[in-house]
Parts: sequence; structure tokens; C-alpha cells
Amino acid sequence: MKPDILKINQLVEIELNEGDIAEYLPSRIEEIKEQYLYISMPMRKGSYIPMRIGQEIRIIMCYKKATVGFVTEVVGRRREPIPCLIINKPEHIVPVNQKREYVRLDISLPVQFRIIDEKDNAEIKEGITIDISAGGALFYTKTEVNIGQKMEIKMQLSPKNTFSCYAHAIRVFKKRELEKNTIQVAVEFDGIDEAHRDRIFKFIFKKQRERIKKGIT
Repeated sequence: MKPDILKINQLVEIELNEGDIAEYLPSRIEEIKEQYLYISMPMRKGSYIPMRIGQEIRIIMCYKKATVGFVTEVVGRRREPIPCLIINKPEHIVPVNQKREYVRLDISLPVQFRIIDEKDNAEIKEGITIDISAGGALFYTKTEVNIGQKMEIKMQLSPKNTFSCYAHAIRVFKKRELEKNTIQVAVEFDGIDEAHRDRIFKFIFKKQRERIKKGIT
């Protein structure tokens, strides 16, 4: 693919590799030049990650329901009007086919879920998120959940933005001694397409920027 698919305000992810561990950080294309791209400085837990000049990174994005990306190099930084990384513009963009860990956002959101079993009339239970990502969520609830159980889950991202999908529990553990009847449940979303992942990705990106402006880490 040619680089003309790149657009200003397009959301992307920056892949950082440290040994065998890969981290994916939300960013956005702020400006496009003939040879360079200006992308917003990535953040980790409310703080900017400046990155060093000459550092090699991979940029990942969605294009026509597919995941694509390119390897590039950080050639500079800019502080104003918003902190940006300056990277080399790619000559080619290629498909990316890999399962990855998505950046997580610590946030409390109301959750409703229904365990899927032989009973079609299973009760709707409630919980509160601890963190969310484009691949899953961690929430606490007073409802008993077992590892591997499948469920329908609905999260209220905002008053006008509700996210629903199928998921399954991958971890279940006690929260704190202070709340003995409460457990933490980590779920992985099942069968959602890139458009749905992009909704959560945009939500996380927006919240991170809001926290930076408010000075919240």
C-alpha cells in the first residue's frame, strides 16, 4: 500500500519493543509533510514518553477493516502547539497479522453482563470497571464468575456511547479483604471487529488527552 492512505487526525498505535515484550501506545497523525510525519507524543500513565532520536518504532493502524503498519525511525521532536514526534514517512505500508496486547486505561465505568449458559433467561448482573482496553476489561463484581465462562457484556463509555459484545473470563480473583464478597474478573472480548476496537481505542485516546490537560497522572 502507498502512504497516501495516511490522513491527518488518523489514530495510530506506536509499537515499542523491549526484549520479548511489546507495548502499544495510542497516538495520532497531526501533520503530514513530504518526507516526514508528525505524530502526537505517546503517553504512559499520564506522562509523555519523549523517545530518543534514531529510535526505531512500528506504526500500526486500521485501514478498510484490516490492520496495517510500517517500521520507521524517530528523527526529531516538537513541543508546540502540542508535543509531537517527527518520524520518517514510509514508502510502503504492509498488512499486520498478529495478536497483541492493547494499551489499558484505568477508569471506573458501569458494566452489565449476563453469563451465557443453558438458561436463556439468565439474570443481568452489574459491576464496575477497573481498567479497559481494545481487547478486554478488568472489572469487579459481587457475582460469582468462573474462568472460561462466556458472557454478554455492556459498558457505558459515556451517556451516549454504549459498547456491547461477547467475552469470556480469563482470570478471576479476590479483590481486597475489605470487600470479601467482591471479586475481580478479567475478560477478553470475543469476535469483535476492528471498527468496534477502534471505538474503544478512540475513547482511551480521548481520555488520556483530557487527563494530560488536567494534569492528572
